[in-house]
Amino acid sequence: MTPALGRPPGPPTPAPDEADRPAPAIPTDRVVRAPSFPPPRPPRDVRATGARMWRRSWPWLAAVAAVVLVVATELALLRGRIEADLARLHAAGGAPTTTVAAPALPPVPVIAPPAAGDVDAVRLRVVDPPCDPGGACSVLVGIDPHPGAAAVASPWTLVVADRCRGGVVPLGSGTSPAGAWGTTTVVVPPGRALALLAVTDAPSRAASAPVPIGAGPC
Repeated sequence: MTPALGRPPGPPTPAPDEADRPAPAIPTDRVVRAPSFPPPRPPRDVRATGARMWRRSWPWLAAVAAVVLVVATELALLRGRIEADLARLHAAGGAPTTTVAAPALPPVPVIAPPAAGDVDAVRLRVVDPPCDPGGACSVLVGIDPHPGAAAVASPWTLVVADRCRGGVVPLGSGTSPAGAWGTTTVVVPPGRALALLAVTDAPSRAASAPVPIGAGPC
């Protein structure tokens, strides 16, 4: 049969026996099995695991054993001394203790009352505390007038009292303006227990509270 003009020839039609023939089978020795997921764990070697743990832990065990041995040896060597120290502490704790009290300092002599006439109070302050025996000392002195009295300038004298020897010595003088502080700087004599006082002049003679210098003893 002659093909029609203008059409390309089509693919050849396979023979019926080649199209119906089955594909050849793959031999079983060539089949590769896919690995299972997750892969199975290998069996544990108990001896190898124990050996690894021993290699890691024996240095620590040896160090602990050495510390225990050293402490036990020191306790054995110092046992007698420890027992003796404990016995002395027990004896000292049970023995009565006597405390010797320091003798009290003599009181500051009374030079003038705290208030008199137009003076209601005399205030004495140390500028740069503490003042020491044998050193310079700057003080402030304030005079409080009695209620109803006129505020005027008040002269005063700074004295030092020796509490051990009992003497009173003037150190300096000054004047406090009305409503203000007066000031002076003096040299404190040496002594174990002294006291500074500011005393107003007559006729209203009053004294401040003592400022102790030196704590004794006499």
